[in-house]
Amino acid sequence: MSDLSLDASRCALIIQDLQNDVITEGGAFGESGSPEHAIEQNVVANVARLADVCRGLGVPVIHVWYIVEEGAPGLKLNAPLFQGVKDTDGLERGSWGAAAVDGLEAQEGDFIVEKMRMSAWQGTKLESLLAGTGRDTVIVTGAWTNMSVEHTARTGADKGYYMVVPEDGCSTMSADWHNASINYALQNVSTVTDVDSVIAALGG
Repeated sequence: MSDLSLDASRCALIIQDLQNDVITEGGAFGESGSPEHAIEQNVVANVARLADVCRGLGVPVIHVWYIVEEGAPGLKLNAPLFQGVKDTDGLERGSWGAAAVDGLEAQEGDFIVEKMRMSAWQGTKLESLLAGTGRDTVIVTGAWTNMSVEHTARTGADKGYYMVVPEDGCSTMSADWHNASINYALQNVSTVTDVDSVIAALGG
């Protein structure tokens, strides 16, 4: 998408749910196909490269992590995804599974947002951080494309933010699920592009 135009002073980068339990072999959701699709997408390296450019340009990097306490107390089990977190003992604070994957650890100056729902907005400080840093354009990367990424993009659009989704900075459980989200729902709530185009548009 060569005609993409972005003002770095208005942008923030979200790195969402790229945690060991979500996309790494041996994690709570390791049998879901998620680790394989993350590799196919080269998602970790792509997002790490984008994050480095953003830091260099003064674009806030916001890590959004799904975190529950041991045993997932207070996690409402009203959907299969949330039941899965509890059933697998996944994403528990302080565990290897809840930690960011190698290469995407939070760095000095980054922000961390914790959540217990799919959307990065639900019950979190994300909107306060964007207001405090004066940002209205949100670049969303992470897992899973058709769940957390899509939820975050949809809600952000409703809230009046310009949402940008570099598709090779996202992954899910299979290429079919990824492509369905990228080619349909996300087309209507965000600018769908790729990491190289975002870097070029930012001037990186």
